[in-house]
Amino acid sequence: MNFKNVIALFLLVSCSQIKMNTSTEKEKAPVKPQPLIDEVVNLKLLNGKVTYSKFTFRKPDGTYVLNCSDKRNRNLLVRDGFGQIYIGANYFAPNTNLNCSFEGQKIFNVNIGEFKYPFETLNVAKGKVDYSPAAIKRIIKEKEIKKKIYLNSADEFLFEKPFIKPLNSFVTSHYGKRRIFNNKKKSQHLGNDLRARTGVKIPAANRGKVVYVGNLFFSGNVVVIDHGMDIFTMYGHLSKILTTKGSIVNQGDIIGLAGATGRVSGPHLHWGVKVNGTWVDGFNLVEVSKEQFNSAK
Repeated sequence: MNFKNVIALFLLVSCSQIKMNTSTEKEKAPVKPQPLIDEVVNLKLLNGKVTYSKFTFRKPDGTYVLNCSDKRNRNLLVRDGFGQIYIGANYFAPNTNLNCSFEGQKIFNVNIGEFKYPFETLNVAKGKVDYSPAAIKRIIKEKEIKKKIYLNSADEFLFEKPFIKPLNSFVTSHYGKRRIFNNKKKSQHLGNDLRARTGVKIPAANRGKVVYVGNLFFSGNVVVIDHGMDIFTMYGHLSKILTTKGSIVNQGDIIGLAGATGRVSGPHLHWGVKVNGTWVDGFNLVEVSKEQFNSAK
């Protein structure tokens, strides 16, 4: 091989390497990530109410934690490319704005308006309003107990059908009523009271796991059910509890009997619903949950 041929071969090899390196660099060029959602989900909601939302979310199936502006993170369940979430609006935060994001992308924005809740007065035994030192000590202790009940929820929906009211009886006190006890102590009623004589069977409003049974100063004998994804139902003032902690109950299963335990003026069922750590109107959840299953058809 003469000198000219050696030079030609060297140039050919060098050019090939340059071309190959250029191609490799192009292959390694960063690809712009696809947006997680098609557009920010904008919702309107009233304080004390709840809504359900389903939207495109480009992540593998699983549960993802959204960072929210009220410092209370929320779980988003993803199935087949769609995110599903129930959002509860704090009773005490009307006329505010809530937004949540994931990996730096804004996912949804909720404008919370104000619902005009009614007002009522109640007369109860003096000991139910003016607490003894022993009662105060118990109330403080139970505050910590109740806080722990709602800390952990299943990371999937444990129910497969819409919620139902535990009873279809007369509503003696609606969710959200502002109350004055014995003309001096103010409070808000963050549940629905359903008329029920002592001994009436109380069914679960939906499938879930029993996470608490016990007796509390205000609510008497109580059962709390976790339905997954930060949705809980509470059944208060029971005369008898007929389930155990850790049990899986189905919609309609009898979990206790109505009564008048705790701070009450007569027998009834207090039905409370907690979503995203805030008490919401359970009757509203019954209607909203129908949207979840209608949209699945």
